Amino acid sequence: MRAPHPTQTVSARPEESPFRYQQLADRLAEELLDGRHAAGARLPSVRSLCELHAASLATVTHALHRLEDAGLIESRPRRGFFVRANRPIPPASAPTGHADALDLRRERLMALAASQSDLLSLGHLALSADLLPLATLRRLAQARLRDATASWAEGSVAGSPALREVLARRLVQRGCRLHGEDLVLTHGEGEALQLCLRQLTRAGDRVAVTRPVPLRTLEILHSMDLTVVELPAARDGHQVAAALDELLRTSAIAVCVAGTELSAAMGTAWPDAARAALVAACGRHDLPLIDSDLFGELPIGIDHPKPLKAFDEHDRVLHCGSLACVTGTGMSVGWIASGRHRLQMRAARAVHGDLLPALTDQVLTDFLSGDAVDRHLRRLRQHLGRRVRGWREAALACLPPGTSVHHGPLGHQLWVTLPAGISALELLARVRLKGITFVPGAVFTTGKDFDGCLRLSAAHALDERRSAALRLLGELAREAAR
Repeated sequence: MRAPHPTQTVSARPEESPFRYQQLADRLAEELLDGRHAAGARLPSVRSLCELHAASLATVTHALHRLEDAGLIESRPRRGFFVRANRPIPPASAPTGHADALDLRRERLMALAASQSDLLSLGHLALSADLLPLATLRRLAQARLRDATASWAEGSVAGSPALREVLARRLVQRGCRLHGEDLVLTHGEGEALQLCLRQLTRAGDRVAVTRPVPLRTLEILHSMDLTVVELPAARDGHQVAAALDELLRTSAIAVCVAGTELSAAMGTAWPDAARAALVAACGRHDLPLIDSDLFGELPIGIDHPKPLKAFDEHDRVLHCGSLACVTGTGMSVGWIASGRHRLQMRAARAVHGDLLPALTDQVLTDFLSGDAVDRHLRRLRQHLGRRVRGWREAALACLPPGTSVHHGPLGHQLWVTLPAGISALELLARVRLKGITFVPGAVFTTGKDFDGCLRLSAAHALDERRSAALRLLGELAREAAR
């Protein structure tokens, strides 16, 4: 057997890195990746592996679970562990249009991309605690509870008029024409998107999406049995608007969804004229346009692109957003901003949605009404700007020559395109064995155009632990390039 690659193991808990199970997982992974075990073959029993490697039952079991997480093997109840026939993802030869093959591929991709507590994630977007206004939110919550402890037990369907008004004012500052009564509040951007799609589509409808498609958006569309029609990924937004216009002349489309992943992948934002062109294309065909604007409050640099709602003269755009990237997920709300659809959305949420906690509503109203939010946002944008630049420089230094790293004007995600011939999916399977994960580009499409791409995140400082993980990612990518 070929010796394992002499690479550093990085674990989410560094003190565990020398553990025997990791060494055994590395050795078994080499056998699997070198083809020592045929696809679909049953591995030796756990007892046999214990004897063969002079290892305990716990060591062998933990190593096998590592291989299962990496997508190299699968467990079959009462039969043992088997080599996956489609490792690390379903075979590339699977027909692109075959629904079962695509479903199986997406299922495996989601398992690989999922964040896990024992893996160090380089790609997930939740901000580190040091970037959140936790002290301010705690102080405001304590003040509210001193005044009225009943806030713990109260809630509302669509959010209080006060919170809707302060959120509307922030959107007006970004160029939107709306009022507080046009907003329906939700538990997050995901619920807002689901609510819009539930009211505007039926199972089997075709939905046009800009791509890369935000991961959550794509999974929601699949879960609702909607057919995804991806618009071309283009640096020039006029091309996307023209493609949508042409599509609508020949196909029945129920709704268009535009997301913010595009700016990171292209490394730039569409100019205002291109954004207006997309809104106009939908208007010509009376097509609802959902603007998924997760990072609207996080412009990095001097370019502050306007939301699509700012170009909406006929109220066809439903603007979906969230405060999660500002306040953190524990004290946040999402919203739908649409005058035309507000009554429909409010009625639907009364049926399908849970109450929004009054304490969260009151604290966010206080936070957004004062100057604390703008002080926080200035600090947050400065920190994220430095982190994004640092992560980009480090990624370019670690990854193979020919790698490109883009980040757009909104948010803290970085889009990495590896040199031709390197599969980000195979790379992910290898780094997961070392205790690391990232988000593969393949989860942002129903096809395979982004199989050589991945997303990194500057949500956390590039400390020594993450620097070591990034170096290891680069070493494995360079090996794959040889």
